[in-house]
Amino acid sequence: MTTTSEAPRQLGRPRDPKLDAALIDATLHLLADAGYSALTMEAVAAAAGVGKATLYRRWSGKEQLVVDAIATLVEPAETPAGAGVRHELVAMLEAVGRKSGSSLAGKIFPRLIGESAASPELMRRYRAQVLDPRRERFRAVLLRGVAEGLVRADLDLDYAIDLLVGPMAYRNLIRSDPPPGPDFAPRVVDDLLVAFAPRTTDPGPDTGTTKEQLA
Repeated sequence: MTTTSEAPRQLGRPRDPKLDAALIDATLHLLADAGYSALTMEAVAAAAGVGKATLYRRWSGKEQLVVDAIATLVEPAETPAGAGVRHELVAMLEAVGRKSGSSLAGKIFPRLIGESAASPELMRRYRAQVLDPRRERFRAVLLRGVAEGLVRADLDLDYAIDLLVGPMAYRNLIRSDPPPGPDFAPRVVDDLLVAFAPRTTDPGPDTGTTKEQLA
């Protein structure tokens, strides 16, 4: 006897991760070569060697397909458990640099920025699915810095995140010759954590930030 507590059965064949990956890869390469405006669902299906129906069963339109594809270019930062605020910010910024500085992303992101005026819905989805979650991770670490007395409590966190990510994005996408070296992310974080530190007139036990505190 069927009851309302029973979970519904999944109908149809499960999705093939290899096929999904082929469609995402085809989308990224078409974006890099021709840009968003020239990309079509038909071209993606052809490049991946599948029929249009296969693609449309997964994505109903190219906006969500493109956003899902670009989301794969966002690399999660790998930080050990118990890492300090400085260490975690450096790891997150290095992850931003690795993906935005890759040859594929380096072609896609400038094209995407150019589409911002003509395709506002694409950019809205991109911000909601890709940029906002990454900013929230930076925000969480900065709030930990506030709780630990390393970052002043009145700091505008949105402004602080812009200051952290901006130099890496600029060096990778605009002034990319030479590309930022391995010391770039630590330098940005160290300089900004000094600027973000509690002022000497702030109340509380911490009146400054040292590298020992931040490690």
